[in-house]
Amino acid sequence: MRSIWEIPGKVLNLFCLGLAVLWSALCALFSLPLYWIKEDYGQRTHTLFGKGWLAIMGIKLEVINPQNLPKMGVLAPNHESMFDIPVLSSLPTHFRWISKKEVKRIPFIGWSMQAMGCYFVARDRSGKDLNILKAVEDDLRLGNCVLIFPEGTRTRTGALLPFKKGAFKTAQNAGVPLVPIAITGTRSIAPPGKLPSRKHRVLVRVGNPIIISPGESLDKVMESFRATLTELLKENRLALNAGPPGA
Repeated sequence: MRSIWEIPGKVLNLFCLGLAVLWSALCALFSLPLYWIKEDYGQRTHTLFGKGWLAIMGIKLEVINPQNLPKMGVLAPNHESMFDIPVLSSLPTHFRWISKKEVKRIPFIGWSMQAMGCYFVARDRSGKDLNILKAVEDDLRLGNCVLIFPEGTRTRTGALLPFKKGAFKTAQNAGVPLVPIAITGTRSIAPPGKLPSRKHRVLVRVGNPIIISPGESLDKVMESFRATLTELLKENRLALNAGPPGA
C-alpha cells in the first residue's frame, strides 16, 4: 500500500519537472536572437539551460577532470537517461549536438538547436546521413566541438550498448581528439517506466583525449574505447558508493 507521505513528494517532482520544461522553452526562445548576434551569447544560454535543470531538479553534479574537455574535437559520452542532456549542457565547454531529426521539429528547442548549428540525422543508414557526417567533419576542422553518443540511443538496462562507428570515423577523418565521457547517476533520476525524481547526485568523469591515426583500425579503436569508458564508469560507481566528498 502506498504511503500517504509519498504523494506530496511525487507532486513536487512533477511540478519541478514541468518547471524545468518551461525553463527549456524560455532558454530556447531567448537564445534565438542571441545566436543571431553572436554564437558565444547563444552558447551561454545553452549552458544556462543545463544549469537551470540541475537547480530545479536538485541534481548535484560533480565534474571530474574538466581540464580534458577540448575546445575542438568530438565529445563521446555514454547515454544513461534523458537527463544526460541538461547535465552535458552544463559542462564548461561549448559544443554542438548530433541529434535525431525528430528533435528538429520540437517548437523552440528544435529552433534553438538549428540556430546553434546542430546536426540532425535520420539514423536510417541513408546517404543523406553520410553527407551530414561529412559536414560535421568540416565543422570540426574549423575548430569547433561536436557531441556524439557512440551508442546512438539511451540504454534501457544501464549496460553499455554496442557502439556505432560514426563518432570514431568522424574524429579520425577530421583529425581531432575523441574524448570519452562517463556519466553515472542520471539513470537513477528517471529509470525506465518511472517518473523522474529530485535530489540525485551525478558524476561526469572526463577521460584523456584520444587521437585516431589515419588508417588505424576502427574496430580496435572501438574495443579500446569501450574498455576505457567501462573503467571510467567503474570509477564513478565506486565514488558514488563511497558517498559525497567529505562525507
